[in-house]
Amino acid sequence: MFDKPTHTFELNYLFQNEPRNHLVDSEHERMSQASAARHLIELHNGDAENSLVMPEAGADEGKILEQAEVIGITDIGVSKLVHEHEPGTTPGHHQQP
Repeated sequence: MFDKPTHTFELNYLFQNEPRNHLVDSEHERMSQASAARHLIELHNGDAENSLVMPEAGADEGKILEQAEVIGITDIGVSKLVHEHEPGTTPGHHQQP
């Protein structure tokens, strides 16, 4: 009831020259390419023992995108998905009794 609204973003990118996509839920209205890159770095290298792969906490957008490219994440596109209906507002003729 008091949950913050979440927004869903679709990330389309190349990982080691293979097209991929990933959905991300966020409390923020917008997601920058750098935020998407940071998320994808964590996704693909979150369990890596070498912490040098992760960008520093205060890294600027250019450094984050550069680090993503080093590990093979390129051509990042961010699209916000629009929900036509809020949860619980599905018209009655689409609901099961």
